[in-house]
Order: sequence, then C-alpha cells, then structure tokens
Amino acid sequence: MNSLFSQRRQRHFMELLKYWRLVFNDHFVIALFFLFGALAYGYSQWLPQLNSHLWWPRWLLVLWFVLITQVGRLATLIKRPDPVFLLPQVTAIKHYLKQATTYSMILGVLMMLALSAVALPFALTTERLTEIDISLILITALITKVTWLWTARKAISIRWGEQHRRTTAEYWVNPLIVWLFTWLVGPAWGLLVAVVLLGAMIAYYRNVAIDWRLAVRAEQDRMYSIYRLFNLFTDVPSVQGNVKQRKWATGLISLLENGNRPWAYLYAHGFIRNTEVSGLVIRLTIVGMLIAFFIPVNWLNTVVVLLFVYLVATQMMPFYEQYQNNVFTHIYPIAHQAQVKDFQRLLSKVIVLEMLLIVMASVGRDLNWQRLIINLILGLGESYLLIKFYFQNRIKKITK
Repeated sequence: MNSLFSQRRQRHFMELLKYWRLVFNDHFVIALFFLFGALAYGYSQWLPQLNSHLWWPRWLLVLWFVLITQVGRLATLIKRPDPVFLLPQVTAIKHYLKQATTYSMILGVLMMLALSAVALPFALTTERLTEIDISLILITALITKVTWLWTARKAISIRWGEQHRRTTAEYWVNPLIVWLFTWLVGPAWGLLVAVVLLGAMIAYYRNVAIDWRLAVRAEQDRMYSIYRLFNLFTDVPSVQGNVKQRKWATGLISLLENGNRPWAYLYAHGFIRNTEVSGLVIRLTIVGMLIAFFIPVNWLNTVVVLLFVYLVATQMMPFYEQYQNNVFTHIYPIAHQAQVKDFQRLLSKVIVLEMLLIVMASVGRDLNWQRLIINLILGLGESYLLIKFYFQNRIKKITK
C-alpha cells in the first residue's frame, strides 16, 4: 500500500504538472506579476487608513479565516476500480488512507499558513496583537485545518459518510466556532477550542471503515474542480461544456456577425458556443472590472485596464484557427483575406466591448471621472494598435 500511494502520487503530480505548464504561459505569468503587484500595492496603501477603533475588522477576519480553512481538500487518489481490486485489503487500506491524509495535511497546512500570513498585516493594524498572539493564531490555523481534513476523512466513512448534511455543516461550523473565539474572545481561547475539537474528532472517527462509493465520488469531485480550473486556460478532455439554445444570445450573435458572410457567421456562432473561449473572455472581463474598481491609484489603475485589454486579445488569437481542421472550410470559394477581415471585425468588437466595460468600472468608489476619461483614451489607442498591428503580425506567423 505504501508503494501504491507513492506511485499514484507521482503520476498525479506529473499530470498536474502537464496542465500547469500550459496554464502558466508567458502571458499569464506577466499578468500575474502585475496583478499581485497591484493588489499588494493597493493593500499597503489601504492599511494606513485603518485604525483599532473600527467595529468590523474582527468580523472580516473571522470570515477570512473561515473561508481559507476550506482551501485544500482531502486527496485520496482513489480510482473507480479500487472497490473491486482493493476490497480484500481491508486492513492494509488504513495505511493507504493514513498516507493520503498526511499528504493532504502537508499541502493543506502550507496553504493555510500562507493565506493566514496575508491577513496578519491587516490584523496587526486593526488589533493589538503581541508576538505570542500571532504564534497562537498560526498554531490555531494549523490545528483548524487538520480538523477540517479529519472531517473530510469522516465524510468518506461508513455510517458517518451517509450524514451528508451534518458533515457539510461541520466544514463551516467548526472553523466558525474556533475563529469566533479567537478574534472575539482571545487567541488563547481559540487555540483551546481548536484543540478540543481536534481531539474529539480523532477520538470518535479514528477507526471508522471507508465507504468506497463515497470515497470514489469525493475524489472525482475534487479532481473535477481542479480540471475546471485548468479548463479556464486550456482544453481538458474530461471537462466538456454543454451547448444550449439561449434566446438572449441571438441578438449578441447578430451584433458580432454583422452580415451574411460565411466566416463572419462561423466566427460569431463559434465564439458564443465555444464555452472555453467566450467563458474565458467573460471571466477575464469580470475580474478586470473588479480589480479596476477597487484600485485607487490612478497610474496603477490605468496599467491594470491596459493589461486586461491585452490579455483578452492574446487569449482570442488561437480562436482564429478554430476551423482549420474542418476540411469543408478549405473548399469555400472565398479568398483568405475575407477570413482575416471577418476575424478582425469579431476581434475588434469583443476587445472594444471588454475595454469599455473595464473602463467604466475604473471610475471606482470615488467616482473619478478624470481617470475614466484617461483610461478610455488610452484603451481606445491600445485597442487600435492591437487590432491593426498585433493581429496582423500574429496572422503572418500563423499562415507561414
């Protein structure tokens, strides 16, 4: 069982690495640098505006720590044939689950501590914390995450796993109790409650037997959530979108199509129906609007707006070759230049629409109309350069 889990962990890591290499491409890494830099800078500029007399920071800290406790799930790496082939190994499977739990705890605790460190500057600004308090909070975060993983272990066990609603409530109620005591009463009290909950969890559910049906379903759900994240950036075969007829999309297709040209028809319908491309553009636009709305620094706000306009343009370029593998498109009695112009029209409409939405959101909470006008002018200029020059260069490289 030890070698079995080690082999599966290695294969699992190599599979994730294959997708991570596609996700963290050059454009996305550059965008992440700007994004996290902008968030960190805005965070540092926001902290001096706070003080220790506000009523809401403690509740925000409770909410934050409850949410980050949910990050990092139990990775059992159990597969669908296991209930048949591993069923005789009733005793040995406990060692397998022990390794899986330890592996999940290491990753979960590291993520928990990293996300807890993000909130510490905010907590030090709004609360009077000592070094001992900080140490107690980090230990409490560690114990709370371990308790959460024991709850996940209980959720795939016989008898207790059937109580789905109760287990789902424990995922949220247990961390909520701990962090309410931590931030409203004191870090020492929060640590005490966390230790008691962990001790009770281990004492009651240490020797429960695994429910194969629930374990397989839980691992499939965990992997599906990971694949959905990867599917935002690349095509994952196990995650396929469903095509449904929506009346509201008819007008949008007509707007993007703008004529009876074959390539305009194909690109307009393909863009709306392709959940990978259109979904990615929509998500990037929403994220860009939220970030632009909350960044108060003018020059940084403008950089973020221009960055997201560039990101959408680069993510749409592969869509130009959407129909290259369709043999019927090569027998159209239509010049190649017509295809280029139709895609250029689609690209310009999508980029301009996305740019306008992000620019409108950049007005921010303070309604800075001067910043909005500057972003609009620069956004129009960037859109023009991307459509006229960047697009043409990429097309030349693709058609060589």
